[in-house]
Amino acid sequence: MPALQSYTDLELIELMRTDDEAAFAEIYRRYSLMLISYSLKVIQEKEQAKDIVQEVFISIWKRRVNLNLSGDLSHYLLKAVRNLSIRYIEKNITEKNFTKRFALFTQHLPFSPYNALEIQELEEKIEAAINNLPPKMKEVYYLSRYENLSYKEIANKLGIAETTVKKQVSNALHIIRNEIKGIPGAAIIYALFFLD
Repeated sequence: MPALQSYTDLELIELMRTDDEAAFAEIYRRYSLMLISYSLKVIQEKEQAKDIVQEVFISIWKRRVNLNLSGDLSHYLLKAVRNLSIRYIEKNITEKNFTKRFALFTQHLPFSPYNALEIQELEEKIEAAINNLPPKMKEVYYLSRYENLSYKEIANKLGIAETTVKKQVSNALHIIRNEIKGIPGAAIIYALFFLD
């Protein structure tokens, strides 16, 4: 039997369907470093990038019997890592660095529809929208998104109800969304970086 290194990806996947751990290990050896490097460029945190790639491979092993690939394995893996990297950014990003992260993210896509001018235009619109928020709403929004305080912490700090804090943040997000409507890439940026 030839060494697994000489097998194609599809042959390895077929072996993996029969619970062949060596075939799975060969796929991991083939792609893990490239995937970690890709995720690292997007999220800029090495340990988290490793965890994301590990999560993708665990998912593949669990679904090995029913895994349905319509195209190239490397594209499938990159897409899975990209999606998990986006989820990580969604949970951890603040407006202070969202354009930088978004620029890094789009620059590593095979065909990026975004350019520096579009990103700059979005950044300026968002900054203007935040600056034009009513003073109390702006303060609440700043504490939530820049200071990363919880609604409860903000309520205690400002002596207002937690429901008021939540409403103020929701209203601020609504205003920001309306301000960036119609700019190329605005919908994806809003979805990635501004949803609660």
